[in-house]
Amino acid sequence: MCFPKRTSLPSLFLSATMLTFWLGVIFFFSSLPGNPTSYDPPLWYFVERKSAHIFEYAILMLLAVRLVKEYFCTERFTKQLLLAAVFSLAYAASDELHQFFVPYRGARLTDVLIDGMGIFLMTFLMWGWRKRGKW
Repeated sequence: MCFPKRTSLPSLFLSATMLTFWLGVIFFFSSLPGNPTSYDPPLWYFVERKSAHIFEYAILMLLAVRLVKEYFCTERFTKQLLLAAVFSLAYAASDELHQFFVPYRGARLTDVLIDGMGIFLMTFLMWGWRKRGKW
């Protein structure tokens, strides 16, 4: 653990605040009730919703890695990525469980897998940035 040797308290606080804010954004959108009427949405609507899942969890992964790198800066980058990915995927699963209790919403394993695609995509991008020396 690096704190407080190689990282500054304001930087750690900013990373934690940004991550907490994004977790709140995800929680807020998950708290919105669904539609009480049953209908088959058009394909564009389905693609838009699932793309939003991928985007929000890619951002979550980015913010989680930022905090993990601040706090565990002596660990290898692969361990930092793994820790952030496990955290992000656990949050995705808990978010689906939360939606089970929201009116007219449901918990779907497929949504966790789609969230995992966003996490994997950001992991892949960060791995590439690290290999090119841009991270």
